[in-house]
Amino acid sequence: MRVCKMNENESKYYSIEEIRKFQERGVQVLDSSSVFISRDVEPENILPGCIIHPCSRISGAKTQIHSSAHIGVSGPATIENSWIGENAIVGNLGPVTLKDSVVGPQTILGSGVAENAVFLGKESMINDFTTGFGFRARKGSLYEEDSSSAQHTDTKMTVLFPWTTLGSNINFCDALISGGTGPELGYFSEIGSGSIHFNYSIRGDKATASLFGDACQGLFLDQARLFIGGNNTLLGPIKADFGVMTAAGARINGTLVPGLNFGHSLPKGKIDYEPRIFSGAVGIVTKQVNVLAELTALFHWYQQVRIGCISQTTEQKFVYESGLNIVELNYQERLFQLSRYVEALEGSLSILSGSNKISKKETAEQRQLLEKWPKIQQQLATPKAFELLIPESLTNAIARKLAEGKLDYTVIIKGMDIEGKQKGKGWLNTIANGVRNIINSEIAMDG
Repeated sequence: MRVCKMNENESKYYSIEEIRKFQERGVQVLDSSSVFISRDVEPENILPGCIIHPCSRISGAKTQIHSSAHIGVSGPATIENSWIGENAIVGNLGPVTLKDSVVGPQTILGSGVAENAVFLGKESMINDFTTGFGFRARKGSLYEEDSSSAQHTDTKMTVLFPWTTLGSNINFCDALISGGTGPELGYFSEIGSGSIHFNYSIRGDKATASLFGDACQGLFLDQARLFIGGNNTLLGPIKADFGVMTAAGARINGTLVPGLNFGHSLPKGKIDYEPRIFSGAVGIVTKQVNVLAELTALFHWYQQVRIGCISQTTEQKFVYESGLNIVELNYQERLFQLSRYVEALEGSLSILSGSNKISKKETAEQRQLLEKWPKIQQQLATPKAFELLIPESLTNAIARKLAEGKLDYTVIIKGMDIEGKQKGKGWLNTIANGVRNIINSEIAMDG
């Protein structure tokens, strides 16, 4: 029996009798006495053929549940202002809470929480889950096609390109990872179990976002995969090229080149350290602007390729638009954190006044950053400012694949001809370089 007071049920939730009307339309409610659907959910947004298991709680005017979706399979499910696509499975391992999230077709969520996150969906069952037990997909998490995470994972402001896999017991926030050519073992990028991307500096700033691969090349699904070994300590900001591998237990920072990277250990002892004094500021700002550049390229890919060329249905367009919103959310977060970092340079310079603790060159660069930042920040305000029309050879290459019939997104991208891919990469690099050139033109960097 329902545990809420009757008058509360009558005012907030559809009654058992009203839920029977859902069932008459073909919605399978397996135990109407334990399922709560709030009155702000439009009945037509719960589509015939979906299955709502016992102890599910559904609310929010934006909520939609599509045909053949399963809600609350192995434990209570709470759905608030979230969109669930066809054949998606929510909670096949235990309780799930979704808030302001989009769950694309055939996504399989185990047990955990997603808030302001987007899962584009599954195309294959080689890997038969999207998230495992104990997942937490926080604000700004974007799981593209067939990307996945195993047990006890935490993401926030994280973009996982197709097939990317996170192992278990992982914290991987403020990062983008691409690379790989397919869902089969040994072909996709992966982060080994126990690895953590450390995204707070000792100074308390978060100008620490990392790129594992990139967007401009990685979007074409033809680059060497990355393999980050288990129990890695990843100290952002990191720039890892395609083909990078790291040994298990490594301590990693800086720039990584293809091959097996062993990282480095820390020496014993201590040094005097003043965390309020910044060093290498121009380098950090440049790396973060590079992240903004890749996110800008990704933004225009979503806008002009996914939405403009590939989306064939209203539902697919909605999922892609939701992904676009997450990309822009990541962009704005990176710009905000970078602005906080630059503004903190004023405190660094005040401590350094009359000091010889760092070089005159570093001091001059920090002053220049502070002086130039308002103009730079204004130019970087939105990724929309860097729009460049998609080349015709790329749209033609996509159109030729679409003409073959209904194909999965990754099949379309992988199957494009060489000319289309080359022109597409040049287009995205031009967009990204437009972002990079802002910092390069405004800040004088000596070699």
